[in-house]
Amino acid sequence: MPRLKPFVKVFISNLFCLIVILVIAWVHLLIFSAEDLSDVDLGDNANRSPNDILLRVKEALDNGSDFECSEAALNQYLNSVIVGKEKDPFSELVKFNSLAVKLEDGAFDLIIIRKLNELPLTFSAKFNVVSTMRGIEITVRSGKFGRLNVPGGFVSLLYPGIVGISDLFDSEKEMLSRPISITLKENWLQLKQRRQ
Repeated sequence: MPRLKPFVKVFISNLFCLIVILVIAWVHLLIFSAEDLSDVDLGDNANRSPNDILLRVKEALDNGSDFECSEAALNQYLNSVIVGKEKDPFSELVKFNSLAVKLEDGAFDLIIIRKLNELPLTFSAKFNVVSTMRGIEITVRSGKFGRLNVPGGFVSLLYPGIVGISDLFDSEKEMLSRPISITLKENWLQLKQRRQ
């Protein structure tokens, strides 16, 4: 086998290093480019205060009725309930902005929106939702760091933040533990009593 000349070895190793550096830069560019939220109804264009969705759900389910909610109303409610704050030492650089939910058929995206020097920075997780006779099953499908799509396993990096958010909703979690079924459609959420 012929031996490579030293300058060829140096050229190949430098080319490889350059490619690695460009890939790392590209990944960081995708992460720091905010996800396109133009198709998410954040509910911030409504000129009225958010409805108390929890009260409406309780009334509807206690009366045996179905409950339907739009994506806009759900996002408006979430942002009226959640006031987030980043932990030190990052609190001076990164600020929690809002939380959004994008509803799709049988799935939803939970989007955490932060501001990094007043520029939006998004992290999201896509969850599948299935109603069974045993209850509501929620599984992680995938995630996004900015515009970078990642497999579901990478969403574990967001796990402490998601758990922290879910801890704020004890009343809502108690409501979802009732025998109900959930149906997610594009921009709509429907809850109804599960038939025994």
